Amino acid sequence: MKSISKSLKQQKILWFTLIVLAIVCIVCHSLPKISDVNWQTILSLFSLMLVTQYLININALAYLSQKIISLAHTHRQITQLLVLLAGFLAMFLTNDVAILSLIPLFLVIHKQVHGPFILPLTLITITANLGSALTPFGNPQNLYIYNHYHLSIINFLKISVPLAIISFALILLTTFIIPASSLPVLKPKNYNVKPTALFIAFISLMVTLAGVLHFVPLIYTTIVVVAVILFTNRFIFTQVDYGTLITFIGFFLIVGILGRQKFIITIVAQLLKQSSFITYLTGILLSQVISNVPATFLITRFSIDITAIFLGVNVGGLGTPLASFANLLALKQAHVHSRQVLIGFLTINFIFLIVLATIIFLLLPQLIKLSSF
Repeated sequence: MKSISKSLKQQKILWFTLIVLAIVCIVCHSLPKISDVNWQTILSLFSLMLVTQYLININALAYLSQKIISLAHTHRQITQLLVLLAGFLAMFLTNDVAILSLIPLFLVIHKQVHGPFILPLTLITITANLGSALTPFGNPQNLYIYNHYHLSIINFLKISVPLAIISFALILLTTFIIPASSLPVLKPKNYNVKPTALFIAFISLMVTLAGVLHFVPLIYTTIVVVAVILFTNRFIFTQVDYGTLITFIGFFLIVGILGRQKFIITIVAQLLKQSSFITYLTGILLSQVISNVPATFLITRFSIDITAIFLGVNVGGLGTPLASFANLLALKQAHVHSRQVLIGFLTINFIFLIVLATIIFLLLPQLIKLSSF
């Protein structure tokens, strides 16, 4: 009972979410709907959590962390390697997959080398958000924009490549804030990762990704992964952070209620009649309140300013934990209970949001012209 009580006390983001949900229900005089929850996302997270926990249990992440540490000579280089890896994974396997894969890996590395924590954690999250903006399948809002406006891959890349270049330049420059202090000398450990277990983990991950990327119905891939874990190590089910899943359901319910409010819809419709600059800023600001995926659904109902919408909702993924579900997922994966870490995470996110949003705002006419179809 003590361990359960301690676990519940540590779920600060979960309790905050439930309190906000109650307040939103009262203020908006509206009840949540089960259809507000994106169950595809919940199933994806559950499957990925199972696979990630399996990788931790067979020491695969510890082994990989040792390899990354051996490639780097300083704390700065470790962050740069993880940032590059986050960008690559986010481009091709979505920002959620990048977060679920790399935050646990970062925690394992941090435990060994005791370097900076807040800035690397935040940069990995920011890179996952902005790296996913490059491809149509990197995140849900891109996939929706790509399909809704019937874009070709060439037209899509005309919009996304400039943002990716500017974003990565900013992120890599920021990594130089991290001291180039030498890593402690670590004695190599023999983690004894069994080939059979690694093969099972790899197959489970591929099955999960096939569902996440919609090659196979997600419900089938989830059942397969659950069955594999049941037969190999059912103890893993007790190690999954179910608080994260409940938190995500809570956020979906909050967003669903807010997205149905007439005053929000009216304000958005009026704003989008103004200009591309206003459309861009609306995408950013609305993302801070109802998350960038629902913001995309709402804005595309009233505007065909594709470039401004795309830039607004992707840049708008920075900022509040609600701006992108990847932000919330990163905080939960990192088990952030410290006020100092949370404030630092949010401060860096908002600094990046302001700097990147300003650069894109100043370049918006040129970016619209460059991406003209």
